[in-house]
Amino acid sequence: MKIAFLIPVLDEINIEKTYNKINEACDVEHDIFFAINGKLNSFFTQVRTTFLSDSSVKAFMVDRPVNEHKLITLGMEMTEDYDATIIYSGKELPNVDVIKAFIASWKAGNKIVYLKKEYSGFKKLGVSIKRGFYNLGIKMLGIFKDRCAETDIQLLDCDVVKTINQLPQKNRRLRVLDSFVGYPTDVIQLEIDSKMKENKNYDEKIKAYKICNLVSLLSLVLAIALVAVGVIGVLLGWEMHAILYITIFALGILGFVISFVFAIKKTLHFRVGQLFEVAELKDLSNKLEKYNISNKN
Repeated sequence: MKIAFLIPVLDEINIEKTYNKINEACDVEHDIFFAINGKLNSFFTQVRTTFLSDSSVKAFMVDRPVNEHKLITLGMEMTEDYDATIIYSGKELPNVDVIKAFIASWKAGNKIVYLKKEYSGFKKLGVSIKRGFYNLGIKMLGIFKDRCAETDIQLLDCDVVKTINQLPQKNRRLRVLDSFVGYPTDVIQLEIDSKMKENKNYDEKIKAYKICNLVSLLSLVLAIALVAVGVIGVLLGWEMHAILYITIFALGILGFVISFVFAIKKTLHFRVGQLFEVAELKDLSNKLEKYNISNKN
C-alpha cells in the first residue's frame, strides 16, 4: 500500500513544515509530489537541495504560469500507480487530522473523499445561505450534484485517478462535481475560524465568471428599479394602464430570475472552470522540469 501526495504550488510555501505535517499524519508508505508553477525557479531549486537524499520527495515545474488545476491534472498522470492520491493545495499547510480522516475513510472502502469547510460565527450563516441558493440553482439547471467541498483538497482512489486521466480535459470538472456513479464517496467536515485569511492567488476567475457576474448584477439592479417604480406608482396613484403595471412587475420578476440564474452560473464557473485544451496539456507535459521522477511516472 502506497499513497501519493500531490501538492500544487502557485507561490512559495514552507516545504519543511508541509513535509513534516504529511509525515506526521500518514502512517503508510508515501511519496510527495510538489507540482510547481512556472516562474518559481528558486522554489524548485529549494526543493531539490532540501530533500537531496530523500527519494520520497519528488517535484516537477512547468515552463509557464498556469492555474493549480492544470498542475493537478499533470501530477495525476504521475500518480496512477499509487493506491491512492491525496491532493492538498499549497494554499494552506496540510491539516494532520484531515489527512488521517482521509486515509481512514479510504481504508473503510470509500473511493473519493472530499473536504468540506464549515465556518464559525456570522460567516457560517452567510455561507449556508449561499450554498442553499447555489444547490437550488444547479438542480434547476440539471447539473450533477456539487457537494460544495474543496476543489483542491481531496483523496482519490487509484481507480478514480485512472478514470479521470482518460479524460484530462475534464479533470477539474470530474473532481468537483459528483459525476461518478458507483464510486463510494465520503465527505470530511472541518470547522475553521471565519477570520482565517485565504490565499487569493489560488482563486481563479475566468472570463466567463466575470461576464456572468456582470449580467447578474445588472439584472438585479434593473429588477429592483422596475419593482420600485411599480410599487411607487401604485402607492402614489399614478395614472398608468393596468397592463403597464403588469408589464413592469413581470419584467422585474424576470430580472430577478435572470440575476439568480447568472449568479449560479458564476459560482459554477468559479468551481469547475473551463475545459482544458489537450494540446496545451501535452505541450506542458513535454516541457516539464522534473526532480526524482522517472519516465515511468
